[in-house]
Amino acid sequence: MQKVKILCVAGSPRKNGNTTKLVKRAIEGAMSVPGVETELYEMGGKKFHHCTGCLNCAETGVCVFKDDLPDFINRYMQADGIIWGSPIYHMSITGLMKNAIDRMGNSTLCNWVKRGLEIPRLSKVCGTLTVGAHRYGGQDLVNIFMINSSLVMNGVVVSGDTMLGNYIGAAANTGEVTLERLRSKEVVLDDKEGLECAVNLGKRVAEMTKIVKAGLQALKGEMPSEYYYVWEEAK
Repeated sequence: MQKVKILCVAGSPRKNGNTTKLVKRAIEGAMSVPGVETELYEMGGKKFHHCTGCLNCAETGVCVFKDDLPDFINRYMQADGIIWGSPIYHMSITGLMKNAIDRMGNSTLCNWVKRGLEIPRLSKVCGTLTVGAHRYGGQDLVNIFMINSSLVMNGVVVSGDTMLGNYIGAAANTGEVTLERLRSKEVVLDDKEGLECAVNLGKRVAEMTKIVKAGLQALKGEMPSEYYYVWEEAK
């Protein structure tokens, strides 16, 4: 049986909040596919400094800031598939997730160059999901941002099944906008359609991850070596 690992990222600063609960539903969908291992990674409580454009990574292959990024990169590189989840912050992803993505992209690229390697073709299967206050509160914009980020990182992006309505990912909302509901970490559970889309997205990511990994293994020796690099931290 083809076995794969999927890293499921909750990019909210609030641990175990609505975004995490939506990601957990995607995990349920992924785990319904045989041979799938999942890991939930909550960015809440983690520290990701913003990129300052110092270009230290271009010289050394390593980011100058010492925080939770190296651990996150290692988890990312070990995964065959990625599920990205973020609440809507000003029509985009959270600053926490943006900081991590900015620096991961720069430092990993410089790592490969420093090691004298061609740019890798990671081909990680990716799916995205988001939570907003309104049904039409920017969910498409946030999903598109995470999709574009996945493409920049050479990801293979999948949607859920379009018959369920999740054309470019999964999206949920917190319903009636009141301070009490906005503070709640569980109101996303009222959005049955959003939860169903998240489950479906997780399943689709798992299925495609198995297909891609099986294909890479079957074609090893025929495809360029850039598909088969093993991640190493720059020395």
